[in-house]
This record gives sequence, C-alpha cells and structure tokens, in this order.
Amino acid sequence: MFPNLFDIMKKKQLWGAFLALSLLVVPSGKVTGQEQDFATWSSVEMVYDWKQAGLELDGVLEWRTKDRVRRTDCAVVYLAVNRQVLPWLSLGTNYEFSYNNMDEDGWMACHCYRLRAVLSTRLWRWLDVSLREKYEHTFGQHGFREMLLRQRLRLGHTLPESGVEPYVSVETFNSLFAGDRFRWKRTRYRGGASIPLGGGWKGDLFYLYQDSRKVGKHVIGLAGTYRF
Repeated sequence: MFPNLFDIMKKKQLWGAFLALSLLVVPSGKVTGQEQDFATWSSVEMVYDWKQAGLELDGVLEWRTKDRVRRTDCAVVYLAVNRQVLPWLSLGTNYEFSYNNMDEDGWMACHCYRLRAVLSTRLWRWLDVSLREKYEHTFGQHGFREMLLRQRLRLGHTLPESGVEPYVSVETFNSLFAGDRFRWKRTRYRGGASIPLGGGWKGDLFYLYQDSRKVGKHVIGLAGTYRF
C-alpha cells in the first residue's frame, strides 16, 4: 500500500511541478509594436569524450530560418571544449562562426567567443537543475559588436522507463558594454524533450519563444546529437 501511495504522490508532484514550470515557456504578453515571427532551428552535434585528457570536444552545424520559415536566417559552425571540474561544476569555452541574413544589408559573417560555467544538481532524487552562466563576445562586418552575459535556468526529469527527458528552461541576455547598465536584450523560453534514439544518437524536439524589443520569435527546433 505504502509504495503505491508513494508512487502516486511522486507522479502528482512531478506533473504538478512541470505544469507550473511550463509557465516559463509561455510569454507574458506581446510588447506594444512588437512584430511576431515563426522560425525553425535544426542542428547536428558531434560530441567526443576524450577521457585521457578529461575533456569533452563538441562540434555543431546549425541552420535557422525566419520570416515564417520562408528565408534562411543564419548558418552556424560551433566548436567547443568542456571539462567537468567537479561533480556539480562544468567549465568550457567555444568559438562560433555564423553567416547571417541581415535583410536589406545583405549577408554578414560573425565571429563569437564564449566562456561558460554550468552548476548542476539533483533535487528530490528526480529533478535535474542546472544554472549556466555564459560570457559572449560577438563581432562582425561593418563594425558590429555585441558583448553579453547569458544566464540560463534549466529543469528536467529523465523518465526511468524510456530515458526520455522532458525539460523547460529560461535564458536571459544582458549587455555588458559600458554605459548600457546591464541592459536587457532578449529572453528565451524553451520547453522540449530529449529522446534517446540508440546507436549513440539522441534527439531533441523543442518549442522556443524568443522575446526582444522588436521581434517576438516562435521557434520549432529539432536537434540530433551523436556521442562517441
């Protein structure tokens, strides 16, 4: 009787928590004068666990659309190195090259460097919680520059029967330029599920809403990750 009662309470707590957390991925309302767009993000990721050096090497190819999926937004190549310093702390750095569609200004190549730290833990033996702090510096043609602090809170739970992990996250972007006074640039609300596919592959299907002053962007995303 008691194990069954415990299982029922655990399931109610689980789904209650995720229903509450799903509010994170629902925008609070459209900003006055803000345009709305629909887009897709798709990516393929390769992760190599270099055990001798204690490092994780990561490479990503990504393609994004915009303008209601009618045009390419950008193409991205991403290379990263990560290290698990402590059971609850991961540090990493990465370089990203992107080729961006700037509409009437044509195409612009951008280079981006990042430093990141991820703190992670498990609460109540089932809820995975991570906080990611990321410094990002981007520069491109025509004097384009952006320096940001990205802060992301992610909550997830892996279903023991299937290995599927539903999750939600919210990430803020704030400017680090002097004079900007930590000005808010955009926020990303994301909900999805990570799905084991076998053979070293894992899929990720998600919905993301990116809120900014000018554009509110609705994104359907699909990612594939191969780990070897």
